[in-house]
Amino acid sequence: MRIGLTYWNKIDHLATTISNVLHKLGHDVIPFEASTCIPGQLDVILAYGPFGTLAPLGKQLTSYAEATRPAFVLWLTEQLTNPRLPEWIQVPISDARSKIEQISYHREEDDQWDTNFLIKPLTSRANRFRYYGDIRWLHREGVLTVLAVGSDWIANNLCEHGFEPITAYIGSHPDWYANLKLERDIPVLWLGKLVTHRRKESLQQVRGDLQNRGVNLQVVDGVENPYIFGDERTKLLNRTKVIINLLRTEWDNHSLRFFLAIPNGCLVVSEPVFPHLPLVPGTHYVESPLDSMAERIIYYLNNEQERKVIVDRANQLITSELTMENSIRKILGKLPQNSRKKKWVKQNSI
Repeated sequence: MRIGLTYWNKIDHLATTISNVLHKLGHDVIPFEASTCIPGQLDVILAYGPFGTLAPLGKQLTSYAEATRPAFVLWLTEQLTNPRLPEWIQVPISDARSKIEQISYHREEDDQWDTNFLIKPLTSRANRFRYYGDIRWLHREGVLTVLAVGSDWIANNLCEHGFEPITAYIGSHPDWYANLKLERDIPVLWLGKLVTHRRKESLQQVRGDLQNRGVNLQVVDGVENPYIFGDERTKLLNRTKVIINLLRTEWDNHSLRFFLAIPNGCLVVSEPVFPHLPLVPGTHYVESPLDSMAERIIYYLNNEQERKVIVDRANQLITSELTMENSIRKILGKLPQNSRKKKWVKQNSI
């Protein structure tokens, strides 16, 4: 199939990895920026994230005749709003936020998409509501062929609201890990943006508790230390014994941290999380409330064999079953058989 793959930045590491998997599975991949015009003669468009606006893409898809419109897959990896919000609050706010985004973006004469400068300030807030509003909009317009989410719990939650999502974990990928056989001289690592006040306070608490016990926590957050990717990240994780998982909100899914860390030999110690992944606390990772997290970390630092048993068990599951390739196969397997390719070949033969 000819698959149009959106990318969100000029250097988009996740897009590159997804593209490599699609190529391996025998598909032609046509990358394009999400806020530009859709390339011609595509069978499928795959957008992930989203890490930016879906308005230009969605507005173009709704303008296609159904017979010529490519199938559209949204692989939702971003976080949604508080699940405790009742629908009578969540729906109107989400729909309004999505509508603001749609109104803001318009197509210029040179086929580029631009924003209304008066409305643009409104498009930088309430993105979690926008994500929900966008999938409601795309579903309502009949252009959302497959909705994939990286969490069992989120999939179940969306089913309760009239969607038919499939669970497709981001998964592991061989480009993200290696056994470098390095000395694990970093006892504890935090890797990722802090973003929210809650997460900053949580990190400060755990870090202080560890320091009081003589253990250093290394922070790579783009501020204290710069972000790293690719081989540098693999090397860092190969030097790490324990990586911690702290939540922005209690319902968030931060599974990518598990898929990056565990295949590189790190033990994940996490706050209690919702059942996003088929990973079992105590079997595949360690779960602990913040108040006792430092104590649990030190226990596993001092008991290397127990730590290794958990990591090896999780690594076997993640690298054999919970892979990106398996997820993409599952997503593509949900596409209808009447691909657009058959339609535009038929049109060309008239």
